[in-house]
Amino acid sequence: MSHSLPTLCGSIMGSPFSLSAKIHNAAYAALGLDYTFVCFGVDDPVAAVTAIRTLGVRGMNVSMPYKTAVIPHLDAIDESARAIGAVNTINNLDGVLTGYNTDCLGAVRALQEITGLNNKRIAVIGAGGAARAVVYGCLQARAQVAVFNRSPARGMALAEDLGAHWGGSIEAFDARAFDIVINATSVGFKQPDSNPLDGRLASHLIVMDVAFMPVHTALLRQAKTLGCRTVTGTRMLVHQACRQIELYTGHEAPIDIMEHAMLQEIRRLKL
Repeated sequence: MSHSLPTLCGSIMGSPFSLSAKIHNAAYAALGLDYTFVCFGVDDPVAAVTAIRTLGVRGMNVSMPYKTAVIPHLDAIDESARAIGAVNTINNLDGVLTGYNTDCLGAVRALQEITGLNNKRIAVIGAGGAARAVVYGCLQARAQVAVFNRSPARGMALAEDLGAHWGGSIEAFDARAFDIVINATSVGFKQPDSNPLDGRLASHLIVMDVAFMPVHTALLRQAKTLGCRTVTGTRMLVHQACRQIELYTGHEAPIDIMEHAMLQEIRRLKL
């Protein structure tokens, strides 16, 4: 396969965004590796996959809207990515491109820092790509998962595809029936005052929000006020990035250094 000096990793997305570069480059520096990470804003995801092969890019993150589009152009797909139907990580090993989804692992690892998931009753709000990853990861961790979504057709389809329970509309969510609730919608992302579960929480819940900007969303702030334990989207983000580092370098990821770089960049972006 082709090679570069330094070893090149990157991210393909519709519009380049600095966060992944800060996280990954902080990890490479801490590990003493001659790696560099670049964010590419591209219009043609198929050409971008070809470029991975041509240039010998070691690893490539994939962001919306290309997480599905790249799949037919890879050599292999990990079981989790196939079940979720989305790839957020392409690992180039000796010219063989394998697609992974590290979002599901990121969500599970973030939750497991404060609780076991076996037989926990988890409500997932949303039916998009993030929700699919969260539902799949929680089911793999042997939790009982119910999906709630504004659009019944999408929510029912997700639940049926992955083997979760369809709970109904967001208005049907009853905190008393669950141990954990996870907002996997975009509500709250760059929207400091938007809360998809406003007034529906209870103090016994563990509350997670996949939105990571701002770090403390309106949902998490309300949960804290009630005495809930909370999990930020940034913790999920850094854990999924750790898995990417492990794939691209073969080294254990320096999570504390990565998290510091992430939070510093979010503060710079003022969200």
